[in-house]
Order: sequence, then C-alpha cells, then structure tokens
Amino acid sequence: MATVRFSKELKDAIVKNAGHMFDKQMDTARGNINATWGDRIYERIHAKYIPSMNALPMCFFSTTETMKVARVNGKDVGGLECKMTGKRPVPNQLPNDVPAKGRDYHGYELIGNEWEDIAQEIADYQASILAVADKKKAFIASVTKVIEAHATLTPALKMWQPLWDLIPEEYKDRHRQVVEREKKEVKVDVDLTALTAQVAFHKMTR
Repeated sequence: MATVRFSKELKDAIVKNAGHMFDKQMDTARGNINATWGDRIYERIHAKYIPSMNALPMCFFSTTETMKVARVNGKDVGGLECKMTGKRPVPNQLPNDVPAKGRDYHGYELIGNEWEDIAQEIADYQASILAVADKKKAFIASVTKVIEAHATLTPALKMWQPLWDLIPEEYKDRHRQVVEREKKEVKVDVDLTALTAQVAFHKMTR
C-alpha cells in the first residue's frame, strides 16, 4: 500500500482548513459594528444644518443610509461603513464649518476633538478583528510546524491526533488503507494542547 505523504497539495489543504476554523469568529468580530455610529456621525457632521435640511423636501438632496468613514483625525479606518436607522439627506458638498471633509468613494474624514469617543470605539472594534487574525496566524504557524516535521501523515497524527479534523476526506480515505509503523519520535516546538483546544472550540461552535 502507498504511504500518504505530505504533498504540497495536502499541506495547502490542511493550512486552508486550519484558517477556515476562524471564519465564524472573524465574521462575528467584523459584524460587531456599533449600531449607533451612523446616526451619531451624521448628526455631528450636519448638526448646524439639520433643521434647514429637514425644512426642505428630500428631492433637494442626495440621500444615504450609510455613513462611510475613511479617516478619523488622520488615522485610516479602512472605509468603515456605518449604517443609519433610515435614509437621511446629505449635501453634495460639505461646508467648511463642519468637523469633517469629503464624501467621496473612500468616505468622510472626521476632524476634531468631538470624535475622540467614536475614534476609541472604532479602535476597539478594529483591535478585536486583529486579535482574531493574530490567533488565526499563530494557529496556522503551529499546525504548519507539525506537518513540516513529518514526511508522512501517520507519524504526524500520532504526534497530534486532532490534525485528523483538518485533513480533506480524500486523504482520510487513503490513510484508512495504510498501515505504517513509527520509525522514530519527532519533536516539534509547538504547544499541542493549545492547538487541540482551538480545534475543539471550533467543533463546538461551528
């Protein structure tokens, strides 16, 4: 019987599956946008002119349901899209006396001390996304160490059995037909308990 070797295709598939374990966590982190940002940003930008704008029919303005933010006091926030509770009128060009610039493809640039609270909330939101990305990166790096330490699948599974959950079915089928004896013990500088916990957590929450 043929031995199941760690081909580039198999390694890539395992790494891809390892990354997918964090999809739900990443979707949750990215979806955790503060529901108040859109209205708060709109009202602070247009506060001086809202009464006058509301006095005119909506046909005098463009309308939007989203406040897209490119930067806050010079810091790039990546075109963050903040939904509002409904359609609101927006001028085609902002006057110079409001605490913002732009309204282009990239979004508004918010300028001034009045944005400090929202700036901090956005920073916390982005930090939560980065934390998941860092966990994903560290997990993939550790899994890669395990598979790179072995030429074939069986000894890798003997080192870390939860690797099985990351292997594509076609390779599992091939492995079930293989009986291979361990020739020597291989050690890898990886916290296998932590990796196992990540896989177990993913299986409970997917």
